[in-house]
This record gives sequence, C-alpha cells and structure tokens, in this order.
Amino acid sequence: MLKTIVTREFLDNILNLRFMIGLLLCLIVTVACIIILSHDYRQELADYSLRVNLQEEFLGKYALAGWVGQLIPGQKPPERFRPLIIGIPTNESQDSFYDNPLPILFPSLDFLFIVTIIMSLLAILFSYDAITGERQSGTLRLVIANSVSRTTILLGKFIGGTASLIIPFILAILVGVLYINLNPNIQWDGSAWAELALLTAASITFITSFYLLGLMVSTFSTHSAISILNCLFLWVFLVLVIPNVGPYVSAQLRRIPSITATARRAEELSRACRETWHQRREELVEQFRGKYGGLFSKLEALDFGLILYDDRGDAEKVQELAAADPQFKAMVDDFRGEVNRIGREWQQASSQAEDELWTDLRTKAAAQTRLAKNLAGISPLADYVYVARDLTGTGLRSLKYFEEFKGKYRRRFGEYKAKVTAAVVAAHKNEPSPPGGWFLDLRDHPRFVFQEESLKGKLGAALPYWGILGLFNVVFFAAAFAKFMRYDVR
Repeated sequence: MLKTIVTREFLDNILNLRFMIGLLLCLIVTVACIIILSHDYRQELADYSLRVNLQEEFLGKYALAGWVGQLIPGQKPPERFRPLIIGIPTNESQDSFYDNPLPILFPSLDFLFIVTIIMSLLAILFSYDAITGERQSGTLRLVIANSVSRTTILLGKFIGGTASLIIPFILAILVGVLYINLNPNIQWDGSAWAELALLTAASITFITSFYLLGLMVSTFSTHSAISILNCLFLWVFLVLVIPNVGPYVSAQLRRIPSITATARRAEELSRACRETWHQRREELVEQFRGKYGGLFSKLEALDFGLILYDDRGDAEKVQELAAADPQFKAMVDDFRGEVNRIGREWQQASSQAEDELWTDLRTKAAAQTRLAKNLAGISPLADYVYVARDLTGTGLRSLKYFEEFKGKYRRRFGEYKAKVTAAVVAAHKNEPSPPGGWFLDLRDHPRFVFQEESLKGKLGAALPYWGILGLFNVVFFAAAFAKFMRYDVR
C-alpha cells in the first residue's frame, strides 16, 4: 500500500502545472546562473594570472633588500566553485561600487540563491496542501476508510512528494555539470567533484526540510488557504528574519568598540608613550649633566650629535671630539647606550599596548561573530549556507585557511630571502649599502602555489551544521506525524 500511495503522490505532482513551472524555473535559472558566473570566473582567472605575472616581473627588477617585504607573492586565486557560488568579497572598494553597484545593492544570483530561495519556496508549494487538499476533496476520508494506516499515508506523501520535488533540482544540476565539464576554463579534480556531490546531498537535505515544514503545517490546518498563509509566514521568519536579526542581536549582547574608536585609543596610547619617552629623555639629560658636568656640556652644545634627536646635531664634530678625547668618547658611548635602551623600552611598551588593544578587539569581534553565527543557526537557511560554503571553500573558513597557508609561505620565503641577503651582504661587506638595500637575485625563489583544504577538513567543519539540518527534518516530520495521528479528516 505504501508503494501505491508513493506512486500516486508522485504522479499527482509531476502532472501538476506547478511541477512544470518548477522544472522550467530550475533549468532556466540554473543554466543562466552557471553561464554568467563561468564568464566571471574566466575574467577573474585572467586578472589573477596578470597580477601574478606583474608581481613576478616586479620582483625580478626591483628586488631591493629593503623593499622585498612588500613584494612577497601570495595572490589568492579565484575559488574553483566560482562558476556556482559567489565567494565572500575581500575588497569591496568604493571604486568597484561605482563601476558596478548592482552586486552590492542586490543579492547575487548563484547556486545558494537557487536552493535557499527558489527551491525552498517550491518545496512549500508542493507540500502545503498535501493533507488539507485531500481533506477538502474528501479523498483522505476514503483512503482512511479503506483501512490504510495514517503512518503509511504520511510516509507515502513524504516520499512521493520529495521525489517529485527533487527531479527538477537534479535535472538542473546535471545540465550545469555538463556545461562545467565541457568548459575548458574550468578544471576540476576528483575532490572538487566529490565536494559537488556532497553539496548536492546537503541541498537535498535542506529542500526536504522545507517540504516537511509545509507537510507539518498542512497537518495543523483545515483549509489549504490557511495552510499556505502559515507556510509563507514561517518561510519569511526562517529564511529572512532569523538570519538577518541574529547579527543585530549579537551586536547588542556582545558590544565591541568600533575600529575607528580602537584606532583613536591606539593613537592615545602611542601619544602617552611618546610623552613618557620625552620625559625619560629629559631625566636622562639631567642625570648626565650631574654626572659629567662640563664634559657633557660640550655634547649639548653640539645638539647631542644626532644621538638624542634624529633631525639635528653635529655628528661629525662629536666624532672628532670623541677621537681626540677618550673620556668624551666614553661619555658619548654611555649616553648613546642609555638613549637606545630607553628608546627600546618605549617602543616595546608602545607596541605591547597597541597589540593588546587590537588583540582585545579581535577577540571580542570573534566572540560576537560566533554568537551571531549560532543565533542565525536557528534557521535552516543559515545552517545550509554554512555547510555549502565550508564544503566548497567559499566562506569565512576558506579565507582563514588561505591566510594561514599564505603565512606558512611567507615564513618559507623569509628564510630564502635571509640566505640570499646574507650572501649579498658578505659579497659587499666593504661597501656602503645603497638606499633601499642591495639588489637581490630572487629568480629561483619558492613559488606560491595555493592548495585547497582537504575534503576531510571541509567535511569535518560542515558536519555539525549538516546534522542540525537533519535535526530540522526529524523535528518537522515528528510534529507532522504526531498531529496527523489525531487529524480530523471530516
């Protein structure tokens, strides 16, 4: 009997007009989306290659020891899932806003939009009258009168309805996969195809959750009109309200200072450290006046010979006096050592205060982000987005992974640069260093080749949120089952 109900539900849905509308909508939007995003991906690949080549060329021509730190390679390549999912922008400058404001003003049309908006709405349209529609037509009463258990009816409607809903989605994905496979600009390896398979499975989990939401609401309603209104209300609440309200609630519960306020506070700390340095410097001058008397007065008359001030002082005269008078030289060396010591203490105190300030901001911001993420996780949409972005490497986790990967490369590049610099300095040990430092031959420097995070790591990050999606399915089905067992079919 279960097979009969599944078949009947499946045929009723695919012969319905809404199935044809859903099929055409999925095919047209998905194919158009992939074609447009693939074109953007090709342009981004070209821009990426150009940036890398220019950086290599610049590194080969202007690799001065003092400038190399600003020329270390490490460009982030476009995400390989860019033909399907638009990643998080890393530099939305004002110029890019003026060039093309539409992606900023309106939500992007990509695979996530298709699943979270289009497919979730289709799921509700397929299921909102699964129970109420047959109750109003009298079919449900006849089926139950023929000794068919309510459990069988509910399971049949879930299986048949979900199968008919997934067909348009799977067909759209197959057409998209065919286009990606034939596109020479898109080169996916085995792990990328495995990630796409997992993404499809996660998408089906998300879609079934909204089908079950509509089925649950249908069991709690007596008329289809009431059911569709309740479904749309819950859809707005789960898809639009919760994911957008979560960050605002988090910002109120875990307040953090703004970047501007933090920068202002850092400047105040730096100014206070500089005032302390000036005070310590004056105290040091008074101390040496009392200790060396007239001998120190000679150094004062020469404005301390660039020892105390960077912009004035007769350093050559100080060197002449130091060469002629050993006591004067000993005093100058002692004074220079004390000035350098308190200077290092000032710089260390200033750097430590600023580091603590920015570290505290980053810690609070991370806590606020975690809270916002957890609050938004009440919505199936947020959980699905976390799963999809973690699996495809297009979210915040991928940005963090890239920075860690780049940091490892920078350390390796730094070790290489230190060896080359040491060799160049040794070769010119008797020559003064030119402005900017010596030119370094870095033609054989280690190349930056970004490697995607392993599938195991991505799946490990996505599984908790995928589990929450599964829990939504269980909760919605359990609620529908409990209500349908007592449902009045009259």
